[in-house]
Amino acid sequence: MPKLPHEAIVQLLRNAPGLLLELLWPDRSRRATSVRITQTEFVDVVLAEYRADDVLLFGDDADAPDGALVVEVQLRVHPQKPSRWPILVAGPHARYRCPVDLVVVAVDRDVAAWARRPIRVGVLEGAMTLTPTVLGPDEIPIITDFDEARRSPELAVLSALAHVDAPEVVDIAAAALAASHDLDNDRGILYPDAILARVGGLARKILEKLMQSGRYEFQSDFAKKYFAEGKAEGKAEGEAQILLQILQFKGFTIADALREQVAACRDPAQLEAWVDRALRASSLAEIFDE
Repeated sequence: MPKLPHEAIVQLLRNAPGLLLELLWPDRSRRATSVRITQTEFVDVVLAEYRADDVLLFGDDADAPDGALVVEVQLRVHPQKPSRWPILVAGPHARYRCPVDLVVVAVDRDVAAWARRPIRVGVLEGAMTLTPTVLGPDEIPIITDFDEARRSPELAVLSALAHVDAPEVVDIAAAALAASHDLDNDRGILYPDAILARVGGLARKILEKLMQSGRYEFQSDFAKKYFAEGKAEGKAEGEAQILLQILQFKGFTIADALREQVAACRDPAQLEAWVDRALRASSLAEIFDE
């Protein structure tokens, strides 16, 4: 599976800075306040530079923000990283004299569990302890509805990246792809690439099948390469085999008679129509009852 670029999630969060407030405070008015990205570099007394992935200030007064979020995107366990995080929090705390929280975005469940550990800076009683707030798969909602995904494309893409092990992975990724399709070129290229880099196996094959149907069109060379491979695989295995795999992946019980009906079908248009219905159907009747 291709490596998910760290920069993809960083850029996603920069494109929608209010998304973090929505996830952190879903029922609080703080979501409605203004949010802006500020300087992310901080220099210590020996002039070493430390850079956060993002620093968000929220509040209407640019000179006296209500608070700040230091945002770190973490795709793997990095034992040295937690020792640097207190510096990233101390910098904006001194500069803006406002409450500052550390938020770690981790789309992998094991990485999220690692990032939640408190960071104790000293050994004396009352020593400072920094506890990151983590947005992992448990905090990122599952989005399968296409309309909901289009209303918040960055959240839909983050959902697809965080829930690759969910039973609904195909529906989640398809909704995120649909939400990405009509965006500007930068996002319309970055987001589908990130989804393909994260989603594997049969789910990726089904998503590529969506491309083949003409519903979506990837723009980048990366995505076109995987789309071409998906088409070649589909031709080798046959439309009927892909349909049966989709039905199995979605948990449908396939009777022998139905399996034989699908395998015996030689009409490409009919098979294509069944595949198209299967990607959205919640029952076999929705696929095969004419």
